[in-house]
Amino acid sequence: MALSDNTIRAGLTPKFKDVPTLCSSLTYRMYSPPIFEPKTLPDGVIEYGPPVDEFAVHKIDCKVSTLRPISAGSILIIVAGSALLENSDDQQEQPQKCQVAQGAVLFVPKDFGALLYDASADFLAFRSFTPSPPNSPK
Repeated sequence: MALSDNTIRAGLTPKFKDVPTLCSSLTYRMYSPPIFEPKTLPDGVIEYGPPVDEFAVHKIDCKVSTLRPISAGSILIIVAGSALLENSDDQQEQPQKCQVAQGAVLFVPKDFGALLYDASADFLAFRSFTPSPPNSPK
């Protein structure tokens, strides 16, 4: 999570409550929230990339056959169904396999790629990560 120094305390803890600053930062104008469109990547993954540098999410379903390497560690949450993950690291003699099912949460190391096998029809997973800045070395 990104570092932040913009916290205004408002009474949820016993610490100092900065009521004047809180009140001065509120607005009561109505407007529609910004909506950003997800993009479909070539391998079928849906990427939700909000307009911030620190965060993006991949939606992975049963039609996806690979877990692409990313240049940052990531968290993979299996929301529904099950699948078999097999690492795609060519340097290993014996590929490692891992059965994942609904409720599993995995840390995926930087630059780790995997193949997805035997995904159930209802397989759905989300992967949260920090994307690489454009034009940066991977």
